[in-house]
Amino acid sequence: MQLRAAAFESGKIDLVPGGAVEYFDVLRLAKLPGAAVTTKGWEFFAPHAWLWINNRKAPMDNVKFRQAMMFAIDREAICKVAWQGFAKPATGPFNSNIKFHSTDVAKYPRNVETAKKLLAEAGYKGETLRMLPLPYGETWSRSAEILRQNLAQVGVKIEMVATDVAGWNQKLNEWDYDLAFTYVYQYGDPALGVARNYTTANIAKGSPFNNVEGYSNPKVDALFDAGAKEADPEKRRAIYLQAQKILLDEVPVAWLYEINFPTLYRSKLSNLISSGIGLNDSLSTASIA
Repeated sequence: MQLRAAAFESGKIDLVPGGAVEYFDVLRLAKLPGAAVTTKGWEFFAPHAWLWINNRKAPMDNVKFRQAMMFAIDREAICKVAWQGFAKPATGPFNSNIKFHSTDVAKYPRNVETAKKLLAEAGYKGETLRMLPLPYGETWSRSAEILRQNLAQVGVKIEMVATDVAGWNQKLNEWDYDLAFTYVYQYGDPALGVARNYTTANIAKGSPFNNVEGYSNPKVDALFDAGAKEADPEKRRAIYLQAQKILLDEVPVAWLYEINFPTLYRSKLSNLISSGIGLNDSLSTASIA
């Protein structure tokens, strides 16, 4: 990432795709003469980050423990400090850029006392939990450190487990974790990019991007199945609202933030982004002044 930042700064390259340099470098590089930055072009992918919570084992199998996690995490701080403002707090399992996202669901503003109360009710006895940061650079490491501090403030003990990308994949594939960072794309529609992370049929070892947490609720399964089959938009909206409300109550994972990947480019370049898939689309409309 440092080499990419240096190449853009020196003028060797004119375009840096989102996520290709560290976020603490983005604003600095965007201030260079003739440089610009945009977060457009990720609307379809809707990158959504959360903390996997291994629902298969104590204390994570207790819903009050999982709710305590949500109240303990300072999403605003992570977005502002680690992500330099290029992320916003997630409100639940649906990214705000996809169909049928709703804010008419349970809310989890940071509340240390509520988190401590729920931990006591869950019977948490101070066990040390293993947390896997996402090994994609310093931004993710800083996110994990802030979250570790948040959990320490409510009395949850965390052991950081450092891995490379292959090791992160292997541990999640084998469900060998307690807590773990991830992010996924949601592809514009909950039938494409949301259901796979919460339905029972998607509990299967060997992928870090399905129902890795092991959450299972037949009612949620039925709702996602009905939503995928329903053609009427308003009926789909009602179905997916029910699913969101259940998930926000049961907290199978701890939703963190929506990522706004910034693309750095020279201002002499025009019309780079022409759709919701950004640089992944044709550059047929792009031009150089």
